[in-house]
Amino acid sequence: MEREAADCPDAVAVTAGEASLSYGELNARANGLARRLTDRGVGVETRVAVAVPRSIEFVVAVLAVLKAGGAYVPLDPEYPAERRAFMLADSGATVVVGSTAELDLPAGVDFVALGDGTDAANLDVEVDPGNLAYIIYTSGSTGVPKGVAITHADVLDLVQADPRLGVGRGEVVAHLAPTAFDASTFEIWCALGRGGRVAALSPQQVSVSELGDALRATRPDWMFITSGLFHLLVDHDVDMFASVGVLLTGGDVLSPQHVQAAAKVIRNTVYACYGPTETTVFATLHAVDPDADYERMPLGGGLQNKIVRVLNAELDQLPVGEVGEIHLGGAGLARCYHRRPGLTAERFLPDPYSEVPGARMYRTGDLGRLLPNGEVEFVGRADRQVKIRGYRVELGEVEVALNAHPSVSAAAVLVVGDNEVDKRMVAYAAPAGTAILTATGLRSWMAERLPAYLAPSNYLLLDKLPLDQNGKVNRKALPPPWKSRCDMGLDEPVAPQTDTERLVAQVIADVLSLDEVSMDDSFFALGGDSLRSIRALESLRAVGIKLTARQFIGQETIGGLAKTIESITDDRVGDMR
Repeated sequence: MEREAADCPDAVAVTAGEASLSYGELNARANGLARRLTDRGVGVETRVAVAVPRSIEFVVAVLAVLKAGGAYVPLDPEYPAERRAFMLADSGATVVVGSTAELDLPAGVDFVALGDGTDAANLDVEVDPGNLAYIIYTSGSTGVPKGVAITHADVLDLVQADPRLGVGRGEVVAHLAPTAFDASTFEIWCALGRGGRVAALSPQQVSVSELGDALRATRPDWMFITSGLFHLLVDHDVDMFASVGVLLTGGDVLSPQHVQAAAKVIRNTVYACYGPTETTVFATLHAVDPDADYERMPLGGGLQNKIVRVLNAELDQLPVGEVGEIHLGGAGLARCYHRRPGLTAERFLPDPYSEVPGARMYRTGDLGRLLPNGEVEFVGRADRQVKIRGYRVELGEVEVALNAHPSVSAAAVLVVGDNEVDKRMVAYAAPAGTAILTATGLRSWMAERLPAYLAPSNYLLLDKLPLDQNGKVNRKALPPPWKSRCDMGLDEPVAPQTDTERLVAQVIADVLSLDEVSMDDSFFALGGDSLRSIRALESLRAVGIKLTARQFIGQETIGGLAKTIESITDDRVGDMR
């Protein structure tokens, strides 16, 4: 990046809406902040939490941390205080970079506000390729999140090793991933590491139409998007992808029909991709053939410096077609799970097939089979880990948080839904003794402890949970999610009175698969989430009601949403139909 700043200082490095920084400006701002960090004691391997939403400022902050020799820990300011406190303590971060000090920082943690420093010259800090670059936290099956420790060598391998990910000088890479999601590694470092441009999209949730407008305005040459959002976008407006050069999509099972539809309009190539955080974003790629006869979308073959094997429990390699656990080796494997030596030893194994001394391979927990062409196909999971809206979720972590509630005697969590768009977590809970449980109370309890992506969409309260003959929860005997507000334990609904209220109520009920909703219900308390809010926005747009995502999310009740629509709509909804 410093070489690019010296050779092409006026080239645009990062944009966000109308704002931008050239390589020279980005380098100078990052240097200034890096010197302020070194003054606070940041050096090689020092962990620095970055509590900044997706923006130009986030790119400046993480670059400054690396320039100072440190390792950044993305800390979403929207995470519950308990989660942020755990991540700070577990990572050992001694400094937090942010735009506000109102983060309830524990004693001994120093806060550095974003801002320019007085010295913009490059620093002289020597960093070894094996030194830590960042720690990203993922869900943990025991209820404790685990930090994946990625080195500079791992990131460099992603940037440089495979020509299929070769961002060209001046090419635009869309930055859409949340900052604490490892896809941001590709979006930022594969751009800046090769003279490209990072185009940071709004940190706020956007509607399909707003995202389509942003893509048409930005025309990114490269873009990654999770499978759930990808499927939804294709269903609503596949032509928005005509503005994209190379599209990478994955994170869960992909529909061949959706991927091929995008491949027919994309400027260059659509890749189905796969890779746990532990292998530095991507491990495999499959170039989609828009005219092939796919039964399932393959995960693809290994990137240039990565090795993909399908092994049985004895670590024997399986022939084509037989199902086993996917193991990933070669370059880009994480150093470890931070401060989790036991789990590191369990998941990162010596590679018995490599001739490289000390070579390792990562047990993914994913089941798959080799295809005749050498690529691999996903079959399922060997454990209870799932993917929700592109995020890795250990259902055990969610259950631990539920069972910690003092009024819960037993709890279980299931994932329901036939596809990635409809997939959601459902929590089942039984009261302890004579305690009174409510879905609202449980939702508040979880919101104080877990990020939004780990919170169940629906809460079903039972007198007791069904048990199997061993005394464990019989998940197969749990009832399906209720479709009645009455069954959910909610009060009698407040009926809609106006045409607008009736239309909004019907849209929300359809999106949430409920028989009816109340004007004083909250969309999110009824099980709404980011993908469902996008579906609701597009359903409203289909009848002529154009709302921004911020206008939708900002409403506390469905009745409030109807009033907002009436205040911004010239004609009554009854006249639109």
